[in-house]
Amino acid sequence: MSLRRFFIAPEMVNHPHPEISGSDAGHIYRVLRLSAGDIVELFDGTGNGYLAQIVSASPKRVSFIIKESFPMLSESSVQISMAQGILKDRKMDDLIRQLTELGIDRWMPFYAARSVPVPGKKGMVTKLERWEKIAIEAVKQCRRGQVPQIMPAGNFDDMLTASADSDLKIIFWEGAPQAFEIPGTAPPQPKKITVVIGPEGGFEPGEIQRAREHGFFTTGLGPRILRAETATLAACTLVQYRFGDMGITQ
Repeated sequence: MSLRRFFIAPEMVNHPHPEISGSDAGHIYRVLRLSAGDIVELFDGTGNGYLAQIVSASPKRVSFIIKESFPMLSESSVQISMAQGILKDRKMDDLIRQLTELGIDRWMPFYAARSVPVPGKKGMVTKLERWEKIAIEAVKQCRRGQVPQIMPAGNFDDMLTASADSDLKIIFWEGAPQAFEIPGTAPPQPKKITVVIGPEGGFEPGEIQRAREHGFFTTGLGPRILRAETATLAACTLVQYRFGDMGITQ
C-alpha cells in the first residue's frame, strides 16, 4: 500500500519539526485519522520528496520528523509553458488540474481579444489562489514532484513578452492549413516550449500576426472543430509526445 502523500511548504523542510497547518491538518487528523508514529510521504513542490513520521497531530497542526529525502523523478524532460486564453465559467479550473497531470511547467492565462470574461483584479486574485490549490492537489494525485508556476493573467502582448526565453514557441490556430506539424527550422530538441491556445472565439488575425513577429510557429489540430478546452489538452499531449516524456525516447 502506498503511503499517504501531502504537500509541505519548502521553507518548512529545514525546521526541526516541520508542520502542516490549516485545513490540510484537519484532513489528516479528522478524515484520515493519522496520528503520532504514522509514516507518510511529503513533497515540497520543488522536486523533492521526503519520508516523514508524524510526531504530533491535532485538527489545527500536524508536525513531523523527516527520516529521508529523495528527488522526485516524474518531471518531464521538457519545460512546457501553457498559455491559455481565458475561458468562461470554471473551465480553467479543470484545465489546470489536467494540465498539471500532463506535466506542464508553467500556466500562463491571458485575455485575448475574443475572451468573453473581462479582466477583474479582485476576481483574478481569487482565481489565482484557487488555481494554485488545484495544482497542488493534482501534483499530489499524479505523484509529480513539482508544482507548476501559476502566472498572473495579462493581455495577449504580455503573454508574448513572457515567452521570450522559450526555445520553441507554438500557437495553435484554427486557421492553420495543416494539422500538428513542426517546421524543419525549429530546434530539434528544445528544452523550453511555449504552447498557446485561444479562447472559445479563437484568435483575431492581428494576434496571429503579432505572434509570428515574436517567433511563434502556427499549426493546427486537424480538420475537426474542437472545443477550446479539448484543444488545450490535445495540444499539450502532442507536444509532450513529440518532445517530452509521453512518446518514444529520443
